[in-house]
Amino acid sequence: MNAQDEWTKTTADPLGLSDLETIEPDYDGWALIEAGLQSRQQHRRNWQRAGGWLAVAASLMLVVGVTLKNTESVNVGGSSPVARDLAANTNPVQDNITALIGLSQNMQDQVKQMRQETSSMPAESAIYVAELEDLIAQVDTQLSLTPDSVDLWGQRVNLLLDLAQIYQQQWQIDYGRMASL
Repeated sequence: MNAQDEWTKTTADPLGLSDLETIEPDYDGWALIEAGLQSRQQHRRNWQRAGGWLAVAASLMLVVGVTLKNTESVNVGGSSPVARDLAANTNPVQDNITALIGLSQNMQDQVKQMRQETSSMPAESAIYVAELEDLIAQVDTQLSLTPDSVDLWGQRVNLLLDLAQIYQQQWQIDYGRMASL
């Protein structure tokens, strides 16, 4: 070997690693990592589905409660003259709007408190939160034009329930992380 070849060899491979024999790894951990990620994604999807069904159930309970309240106020009219006069002076639609406004205010306070208690949130959830808040703002704009709309107040309550559900899921995730420490 001449000096030029010796210099090229030491410059290209100063540690002499090219003289080592090739070793193939026995174990590839990527399949296990991929399976873990898929399992986590499936778990998140299951929680989202469960939350969606919880929101549907809560909405149905709200509808049933409002309907029962309407039915009770109508049934009160047949019991006595005083009750009939009282029922005649009350407006069931206004009672429903008042109940929905109260529920909306309570939900607004709960969402505000949940937002303050949430430390961080994945980007996907933050996008959902932003979209729900935009929808609530649109409903609020429509409510400023027609404040006596039972449908709009019901929509606002349902959107707040969805928003609360997202914060609740994030709280459960954070709590799970703390509990696993």
